[in-house]
Amino acid sequence: MSIVVKNLSISFDKDTLISELSFEIKNGEVAIVIGESGAGKSSLLNVIAGLKKPDYGSIQLNGKLICDLQSSLDPHKRNIGYVFQDFALFPHINAEKNIRFSENANSKKLFDKYTTELKLKKHLRKMPSELSGGQQQRVSIARALMMSPELLILDEPFSNLDKQTAQGTQNLIKEYIEIFNIPCLIVTHDTDQINSLNISHTIKI
Repeated sequence: MSIVVKNLSISFDKDTLISELSFEIKNGEVAIVIGESGAGKSSLLNVIAGLKKPDYGSIQLNGKLICDLQSSLDPHKRNIGYVFQDFALFPHINAEKNIRFSENANSKKLFDKYTTELKLKKHLRKMPSELSGGQQQRVSIARALMMSPELLILDEPFSNLDKQTAQGTQNLIKEYIEIFNIPCLIVTHDTDQINSLNISHTIKI
């Protein structure tokens, strides 16, 4: 099983960002998306997540059609873990409640593991405004993993982390992908940041 993108075209303000893009990422594989600033990397993730509609094309996740010209599955029904570049934490609830927001029965026992390995134990009672950029980024990653997602999409997920913390975070993500056998798509401007992950594909846009 996998995520399959076929002939995807995306525009913004009538300008074409992506034209007829096709790729497949199988379960257990990691792909990176690279391209110049403004090329449409984040727009691609938003379309996959269901936050933006494409102009053309289709997306299948584990054999299920989640988007084409006739239909589009609601974002909350796609079971996709999304780590946004700007973190997108809920400002009115603390770090722990943000992390637990999308947890399910399968992920509850993993809360201690994720918060320990992401070095968040001391920050769980803090509001997002009280967290540093790196801490917010790790909260966002923990929240995505707590969903038990079928697909993980990450937009510059290590940009605010120091080298040691980034290494540990990548190891956790790598372990999750392997154990739960899901595909992962990462947008990055610096491939040196993700040297701990086994990259299967590079998607240039």
